[in-house]
Amino acid sequence: MQLQKSLNRPIPWPSIHKLDQLKGTENKPVRVPLQEQYTIADMAYLDTPEAYPLFEKQARIIKNKKYTGIIDVGCRTGIVNDILHEDGFKYYDYNYFGFDTSSEPIHKAQKTYANCDHINFAVQSWIVPVKVDFEVDVMIFSGVLLYIKNNLLREEFFKNQMAQHNCKNAIIQEPYHFQRHWDDRLILNTITNGGLDFLNKDYKVDEHYLDLPIFAGKRVLYDVSSRT
Repeated sequence: MQLQKSLNRPIPWPSIHKLDQLKGTENKPVRVPLQEQYTIADMAYLDTPEAYPLFEKQARIIKNKKYTGIIDVGCRTGIVNDILHEDGFKYYDYNYFGFDTSSEPIHKAQKTYANCDHINFAVQSWIVPVKVDFEVDVMIFSGVLLYIKNNLLREEFFKNQMAQHNCKNAIIQEPYHFQRHWDDRLILNTITNGGLDFLNKDYKVDEHYLDLPIFAGKRVLYDVSSRT
């Protein structure tokens, strides 16, 4: 895959399994399937300085709202914890459980936070019920809800996840439905053009738009709070 260039360096780009073997063209693009197993290197573009604001915004919401019980769905290496522990945040008074289907990033996260009793990770699918021993006041969904194609099923999944933990708040991050940094051989998976409208029924939703110099860098971060 060709990297699109910025002024000074290549745009940070993912290395998705078999991406270059997908038989897509600009005239007949193909959809990238959900990868349940990926390596750290595959998604290393998310570890670059250019991607930092994506997770910094999540950390800022957590600190500003004083969330103390966090479940992170599709957490990868749990980058938000790195930011919460930085000098500019110094936010430690919380419990965190992150899970992902890919083992390598989870194992790295477990090693990184082995001495932090309040931060835990597991290799797990969202199909399996999550059990934690703390009160959950926010759930993070980073680029995962878009893989549920049916709007009604997506709404049902979200509500079930929230109800399971009696959780009233969420942070949702999804790629915007128009991108500057993209590969035109691929179909953009996106739900920002109506696929999350159900949130407005029961929640107050603040939308934050980011335009980052990374692959699919136009992102929307939804700060979701229950109306009750």
